[in-house]
Amino acid sequence: MEDATATDARETLKQLTSALEGHLGSDLLGLYLFGSLAAGAFYPGKSDLDLMAIVAAEVEEGQQLEALRGLHDAFVAEWPAWVERVEVTYMDRAVLRTFGDRPNGRIAVISPGEPLHIRDVGFDSTLDWHNVSTRGETILGPPPLELGPEVSAGAYRHAVEALLREWPNRVRAPWVAYVPAHQGYVVMTLCRALYALATGEQTTKEEAAAWAAARYPEWSSFINEARARYRADVHDSHRALISFTDHAVREADGLIR
Repeated sequence: MEDATATDARETLKQLTSALEGHLGSDLLGLYLFGSLAAGAFYPGKSDLDLMAIVAAEVEEGQQLEALRGLHDAFVAEWPAWVERVEVTYMDRAVLRTFGDRPNGRIAVISPGEPLHIRDVGFDSTLDWHNVSTRGETILGPPPLELGPEVSAGAYRHAVEALLREWPNRVRAPWVAYVPAHQGYVVMTLCRALYALATGEQTTKEEAAAWAAARYPEWSSFINEARARYRADVHDSHRALISFTDHAVREADGLIR
């Protein structure tokens, strides 16, 4: 089995692209890479593969969704280092066309912590499409703006503002206190939102955190600690927990006898 830190992200991307192309065929109009790998900020063992697949028609509940879910299950079974580290949005052109104003419609999404499911599109997808069209890579199909609209500066700012207003409620969820990696993610995301509002530009979480630590020196230690929690490979502590649990159970067997 591959270790997460040794996984060749580009080879993994190549294999996933082949699987999606074989499954969707001519229904796959375009496939685009965005996020840390496209931006040259990939962090081994931590960063995700972020893809947006533009499809001919909406992915529907039932057999179509289950078949696509089976593809993803088979993929991570073959590439176990990428469990919970693949994010793909499946979006049809009718939904994509709404991104010039307010996003509207349904999309299928798989992301860390969430199995493949169908949900209403939101402003997070507006930011993803902006990332695709300004900083992303075309894996299959035409340049992205041949399929969907440009996100204007005003629409981009509105999406950032709308998502930022959701965080005060999200961060108060009781479970957030128990997940340090998610706390790090929240801080990095907020730093990126502040950077976007201050500059009108999009950047990586790492670059935004460095910018925010310099801009808000009273928060620099907190931001840097949050960045370390975000970067941490959760699999290391999980493996240690598994090893200790096995040891404890073996010891308990001896004590019981």
